Amino acid sequence: MLYQLEKLNDSEKESVLSAPAYITILIAGADNDIQEVEIKRSLQLVHIKSFSESLEISEVYKEIDHDFETQLHEMIDALPRTLEARQKLVVAELEKLNAIFGKLDATFAQKYYASLLSFARFIATAAGGVFGFERISPREQQFVGLPMLTEPK
Repeated sequence: MLYQLEKLNDSEKESVLSAPAYITILIAGADNDIQEVEIKRSLQLVHIKSFSESLEISEVYKEIDHDFETQLHEMIDALPRTLEARQKLVVAELEKLNAIFGKLDATFAQKYYASLLSFARFIATAAGGVFGFERISPREQQFVGLPMLTEPK
């Protein structure tokens, strides 16, 4: 397993590795319609981040990239169909990261948090606007800054 996550138990590691999938579901599903273009963009972004982020963060994304598509589809299928119930559950899952950040190296936690913020913004711009890009809907806007997460210090 990744040395950055050695201090975590299995459940905490899973929370860290599942965060991009939950962010995809939260933001892409904010309008209650997860579009295929949003799923494809999240798959592309996880892959890109596996080599474009700093070394320690790219290692996390490499681990996520192994089965991200399968994990994402399984999560979508398993989560509640109603918007409010799904959002409540996903927000609760993401909130777990707040306690986990304190167990991680501070620099790593800050970099991963920043990476998740950029991930959220990228997904939010995946649909809408001119030619389907660069427009964030009001429903997505409420989550794009990941308000359920506290920036690690």
